[in-house]
Amino acid sequence: MKAKPFLIFSGERELKKLQKKLWELRLKKAQTLTGESEAKEFAKTIQEHLNEDNKLEVRVEKNDSTTVANLNAGYYLIKDKEGSQTQTPPNSAYTSYILKVVGNTTAKTKLDVPELVKKVQENSKKDIEGNGWQDAADYNIDEVIPYKLTGTLPSNYAEYETYFYEFNDIMSAGLTFDKMSVKVTVDGTTLTADQDYSLIVHSDTNSFQVRFENLKAIQSVMITSTSQIVVEYKCRLNGNAVIAGNGNPNTAYLVYSNNPNQSGGGDHGKTPEDKNVVFTYKVVVNKKDEENHSLQGAQFELRKIVNDQDEGTKIDTVTVTEGTKFNFKGLDAGKYKLIETVTPSGYNTIQPIIFTIEATYDEESDDPQLTSLTGQTEGEIVFIRKTEEREDSLSTDVINKKGIQLPETGGMGRYLIYTLGTIFVLTALGYTVYKRNRKHTEK
Repeated sequence: MKAKPFLIFSGERELKKLQKKLWELRLKKAQTLTGESEAKEFAKTIQEHLNEDNKLEVRVEKNDSTTVANLNAGYYLIKDKEGSQTQTPPNSAYTSYILKVVGNTTAKTKLDVPELVKKVQENSKKDIEGNGWQDAADYNIDEVIPYKLTGTLPSNYAEYETYFYEFNDIMSAGLTFDKMSVKVTVDGTTLTADQDYSLIVHSDTNSFQVRFENLKAIQSVMITSTSQIVVEYKCRLNGNAVIAGNGNPNTAYLVYSNNPNQSGGGDHGKTPEDKNVVFTYKVVVNKKDEENHSLQGAQFELRKIVNDQDEGTKIDTVTVTEGTKFNFKGLDAGKYKLIETVTPSGYNTIQPIIFTIEATYDEESDDPQLTSLTGQTEGEIVFIRKTEEREDSLSTDVINKKGIQLPETGGMGRYLIYTLGTIFVLTALGYTVYKRNRKHTEK
């Protein structure tokens, strides 16, 4: 801590005997101060006119004390030196002025600033304890992602006349902000947009702000130093999403009033940024025949299996038109079924392939990272993690074998087999009767 005691009036110890100086009117006011609120107001007034020649700078280490000796008799104002209350400005705040007649006094600084916590909800954990709120998650492209910002207030919030408070959120290109999803609450009470706060959207920087020009003006809920202000909103993971790798980050920070000694909340401080990351993945399938040649004309459908559903939910359909590769891009972790719906002529249809994308990432971290990506299968194929053009992916080969494609054994296929069987039987019987009649004729 660095503090500056300013000598306001010189003179004898009794205030009534102080010599008249420059501020006679202010001296008269000082003689009639009757309470803390009047003393604070008086300190705010005189601090604007303090003489730098009369200041004394004192440094006090954390959890320590110091003594300033040989001071002239007088009335002193003690204040924090600008920027001295933190190692990393602008995340700072200042103590209210201390007004004392010279004598032994203890000054305690109040470096108490708001804090911001930002979380993203992992959809696979939303129904368990904690509701899946963490620092990272994974989603399919086009899925909606819930976010939550939680802000606190300083313990000396009551000492401010007005209080500026602003959430700032910056999204990466793979996230599309839904401004209609924004919900702001204080201790569970929902606030009204354009009345209690302003929502400011910056489409050019893919960012937004929730701004309170003066928290103390809100009348719908009592706000105290222990209140929590929560902003909930949603984004959609779009086609610009980064696949695996560093993921799709989203950062937020608070801007807040930090000087109770100045009207209007004084200067502004800024919290450190809090970061979340959303990951999504890609599966690359290499379609080949037994001789490693590409096969055109095959069509595949990908289904996601949830809660062990047999059929799953359709995610995407792709057709192999040229080359050997096709991609399923923007996948969440989870269980999938790959079905060949159209088979190249002269080849057998592959059996459905069931596989699971398994990803591990930092759930609680200042800078969440993807630490592993694997594909577990219920079949003969093997997934290999590859990095191509900065995109992590799971890659596998699917082999079609030449052969006669038999009709399926259910539905129309069964009836076709029955019909062909009947024709074969009738033909055989007819041929037997024909040969028998021919023998009789020859005799």
